[in-house]
Amino acid sequence: MTNENKFHVQRYSAREVHERAAIEKVLDNQYVAHVGFIDPDTHSPFVIPMGFARDNNRILIHGSSGSRIMMSLAKGIEICVTVTQLNAIVVARSAFNSSMNYESVMIFGQARVLSDDEKSLALERITEKLIPGMWSYARPMTKKESAATLIVELSLDKLSAKARTGEPSDDEEDVSLPIWAGLLPLETKLGAPITATNAAGIEVPSHLL
Repeated sequence: MTNENKFHVQRYSAREVHERAAIEKVLDNQYVAHVGFIDPDTHSPFVIPMGFARDNNRILIHGSSGSRIMMSLAKGIEICVTVTQLNAIVVARSAFNSSMNYESVMIFGQARVLSDDEKSLALERITEKLIPGMWSYARPMTKKESAATLIVELSLDKLSAKARTGEPSDDEEDVSLPIWAGLLPLETKLGAPITATNAAGIEVPSHLL
């Protein structure tokens, strides 16, 4: 990733993340990306949450071939994809100085529609990101299902990453106040599998345990 292709943080530039490994970790740990674009037909702005997966130097996004966003992406419009990991609510001694600890990545560019020959691998990558082990466990995808699915890739060549860590930044005159300050940690994790009613009696597969 060259400097020419990296978008730099304008506000709180000290929070900019430069390490590629840290950027990839955020993308690999999250399941939802918010895709922002201007609809080429209505010229209205939209931001849509979508499932995604990182595959080396690209992210993969999939959706119905008849959806507004996928048809727009297929036209090669400029998009901005944002992925955020919220780690804590930062409680300062004042509402003004309270904040959040987070890591975020913004990816810019034009998405490319994958050909039929490329779709199978991409579908496997997305499936395995969301449900590891599912691709080999579940019934194979049908040709009809594949035809109804559009997959695009967006290169990670143009991006900007930012993070806030640490404790509250109170004003110096506030530190002596008898008001609690600290962090409220946030964590997202998978819970124990809950069997569907119509799957009663079927053992939970090992890849979900």
